Amino acid sequence: MKKSKNQSTKPHIDYDGWWKRMINMFFKPFITFFMPELLEDIDFSKPPIFLEQELATIIPRQTAEGRMSVDKLLKIPMKNGGYEHIFLHVEVQSQRKVNFTEKTFKYFYRIFDSKGKAITTFVVYAHDDVPTSHDRYEYSFRGTELTYKFNSYLVRDADENELLKSDNVFALVVLTCKYINQTKNDFELRQKFKVKLFRLALERNYSKEHITELINFINILMYLPPEIKQGFDREVEQEFKQTSMVEDQYIVLDKAEVLEFKTAKEQVEVLESKVEEQRKATEEQRKANMNIIRNLISSTSMTPTEVAKIADISVEEVLRIKAEMEG
Repeated sequence: MKKSKNQSTKPHIDYDGWWKRMINMFFKPFITFFMPELLEDIDFSKPPIFLEQELATIIPRQTAEGRMSVDKLLKIPMKNGGYEHIFLHVEVQSQRKVNFTEKTFKYFYRIFDSKGKAITTFVVYAHDDVPTSHDRYEYSFRGTELTYKFNSYLVRDADENELLKSDNVFALVVLTCKYINQTKNDFELRQKFKVKLFRLALERNYSKEHITELINFINILMYLPPEIKQGFDREVEQEFKQTSMVEDQYIVLDKAEVLEFKTAKEQVEVLESKVEEQRKATEEQRKANMNIIRNLISSTSMTPTEVAKIADISVEEVLRIKAEMEG
């Protein structure tokens, strides 16, 4: 394997920020790929609420310092499963950390204390150095025993052929991480993988938004030293010069001016702000609808069935609101 002499000058890459951005941008594909058992229960007509700021208050600084992983806490609306909403704690670990599973347990019980019982944790190990007990934390002392088990996904063990067959955005996200791990000291091979990933992103029937995000994710995370990157740029320009996506500048080569408008972290913050604005607008609309329903119940002689039809909700919901008003 060829080792690049520029390896020592490799710039800092915000792996965590880019993973976080992909989860924010493509929440449903994330659930579809990693936790399909939740698909039937989640109410995707309502946006999830991202609670990173609250998470920072739940998890003490001394616990979170020095970490190399993404922490996300999402409040997810549900339509089935017995809960109005659940909390999903997502961790994406970029490199092995000592006592990681113990820390994951600490995050769980702090979220449990703050938010209640409907919590599930999902950990993605994006690196190859995975601990043996990667899906649990076990404690035993003088007759007191505890096992905390959580959901986990190992990029290392993902089947490349299955990833190539999948049209989910996160199949290519995972494949990118696999290729990064396989080419840590072989940048010429990484160049070939990178071109392959670009080709896959363009061949699939994704929207321009999907392609843009994927290309940026692949391009930034799959770092190439300058002398290798020059060859990569030429190859991409030659192979994709007839592609409208290139002409529209949706393929973004990692030049400084391309990223100067926002870092990955800043992009995530903007996105989260938009999601919060959408959540507030949805909440205001819900309150307005609730006032209309209450007025119909209290000021008219309509039956619950008639109110339900006008408000486009179930009769059971109308009866519940009526009972609250009378109570």
